[in-house]
Amino acid sequence: MLEKEEFNGKALIFPLMEIEFLKTGVNLKEADALVSTSVYALEKLKLELQNYKKPIFAVGQRCNKLLQEVGATNTFIYSNVKRLLNGIKYHYRNEQPHVFYLRGDEISYDLKADLLKQGFNCEEQIVYKQKRNIQQKELDKILSGKNLEGIALFSEKSVDSLIKGAASRNLDKIFFCFSKKIENRLRSALDKDVRCRTTQDPLISNMVDIIVKEYSHY
Repeated sequence: MLEKEEFNGKALIFPLMEIEFLKTGVNLKEADALVSTSVYALEKLKLELQNYKKPIFAVGQRCNKLLQEVGATNTFIYSNVKRLLNGIKYHYRNEQPHVFYLRGDEISYDLKADLLKQGFNCEEQIVYKQKRNIQQKELDKILSGKNLEGIALFSEKSVDSLIKGAASRNLDKIFFCFSKKIENRLRSALDKDVRCRTTQDPLISNMVDIIVKEYSHY
């Protein structure tokens, strides 16, 4: 998306984690509703979700795009988990549906616990895992580049992988954070005074906007 904007710079992509889909069977017919905050969980079940009719509650533009592609029509998309919880609670007033929570093996927020508190019969379905496969020399080579000024982070797990895999001398950059939780994790793990630019809502378009704005004066 940055390439489509008037961005006076160049963006590099360096994966800090690798997604591995698990060989697991999930019978979506047993669920009254699906919940997911990860596009990777939906990607794993892409075939099963073709023209899916039951309600799907998800977070973010990427989830929304994938669900549109597979023809799922009964979808409810939110900008963050808090709004998702409020939305599903409102949708199922005085009901106790059987909810499948589709996720990866590592999570930074216990969504199941909140769903259980709201009276939902929630069953977790772990459909992928996150593998840290960092090539430290290559990462440090990129981070030490004299023209590299900013790092964009889209998950708390990426923060952990970056801190563990990179030399601290190469982390004196501006960090663009996809959420306040990512910013807080970064400040806690690195430095409370680290320079952060954080989106108000976790949307890819918002992330692009703050990066473009930061470097518009160049």
